[in-house]
Amino acid sequence: MALFLVLLPPATVAKSKLEREEGPFWPPRIERPGDTPKPPWPRRRRHGVKMKGKGQGLIDLKQWPTEPPSPVAVDPERLAPALHRLCANWMPPKRPLRYARWILQYSKEFDVDPFLLAALIYRQTRCIPGEKDDYGVGLLMINERMHAGFVRRRRYRYHTFEGGAWRRQELRLDRYPFVRGNLRRAQPAIYFGAALLSMWKRQCPHIDGAFGSVPHRHYVSHFIWGDRVKGAGAEDRVLRSRRRLIAYYKGGDPDKGLGDFQGLKLHCPLEAPPRKVTSEMGADRSDGSRFHRGIDLSSTWYEPVLAVADGRVVLAGLDRKTGAPINVDPEEAQKIKRSEMGPGGLFVMIRHDKGLLSAYMHLVRYEVKAGQKVKAGEMIGRVGKTGTHESGAHLHFELRYGGKHIDPIPHLAPYLFRQRATYMGRRVLAEQRRVRRRRRIEKWRSRKAAQQQKEHGSTPAP
Repeated sequence: MALFLVLLPPATVAKSKLEREEGPFWPPRIERPGDTPKPPWPRRRRHGVKMKGKGQGLIDLKQWPTEPPSPVAVDPERLAPALHRLCANWMPPKRPLRYARWILQYSKEFDVDPFLLAALIYRQTRCIPGEKDDYGVGLLMINERMHAGFVRRRRYRYHTFEGGAWRRQELRLDRYPFVRGNLRRAQPAIYFGAALLSMWKRQCPHIDGAFGSVPHRHYVSHFIWGDRVKGAGAEDRVLRSRRRLIAYYKGGDPDKGLGDFQGLKLHCPLEAPPRKVTSEMGADRSDGSRFHRGIDLSSTWYEPVLAVADGRVVLAGLDRKTGAPINVDPEEAQKIKRSEMGPGGLFVMIRHDKGLLSAYMHLVRYEVKAGQKVKAGEMIGRVGKTGTHESGAHLHFELRYGGKHIDPIPHLAPYLFRQRATYMGRRVLAEQRRVRRRRRIEKWRSRKAAQQQKEHGSTPAP
């Protein structure tokens, strides 16, 4: 019952009493201006898969800071290790340099941002070539059926809005035939990815109103969704990866420690802030039997997790189902079965100055041991989903002081967007309030029924 409101389609939720009280739960669609003719082509979408917007984007897109510019002259010898680091260092030794050269070559040919193209490669497949499913094919998960009808004689035919009318344009694709076999190969996939980004760049924002997209910040959303963008969460993840890649290329973008706890500077526990809070402290857990003791931060599986301040590791191990957490060697921790883990999974706890403790949970792995000293911004582990049952990979972060849990949000405010800043967060918070009201009413009725039974000595009517 608690999930009913969250999963309803936009048209149904718009009629609810909760939405009238709390504000819109779903992003509005951009309307086509009355003097703009309908586009002369059928809507492009990812065939074979149903994609629904979840409202993970910010309600006010202007809250996002300006994205950093890409370096002007990009050296493939420097881009390669940055790409290797972004892709979690899994690639064979020579592959990052090959990818970097192809990315720079085709980005220049089609006049697109090489860091955006590289970030898209990471977000779509985590740099693994040859991927194939209903969503798409190859390194960039291009959906062949979305574009095949627009490619003729190695020309991609599309339209741009100019002079009050849709004008047909052609994009030359001379290097490779647009066929599935080429899409599964790394070099042609990067070539077509750059070409499609170039095409979407020219069409956006005119197609937003033409097909009823929701508000978004960047044309890369169309690469993911097609003509109609249904959510802004995907582009947020791509642009976040781009910020990380630029920082790696520059040799690091030191966090200035904008957070604060009694004069102690705190850093963001994840790279490339700001980050969205997907669940705040005090939220119900296990049907109200316990409460959330920290915050959940939107993040990607295997992202680096960073220490928020200088300190010493006091726990690096396992949150058990019963009993106190235990320290476990990092290598031995990888052998622990999920069935043996408590709600926190694999986690790290660090003691800082001022008596502050920070905890990082649901890690897929950690790189530190108990007793080890760490510096602010040092990587201590990787984002995972250990200890969770339903939610995807994310970082659960806690602060403790004086033997009690304290809300991290006021102390990390410059790095965070609160849960209510997104449409999904607004829906979830409204549903939590509704469920809590229902529980209070049920408890009141139960107490009243028990009192009547005691006074009259009879069983009350149901």
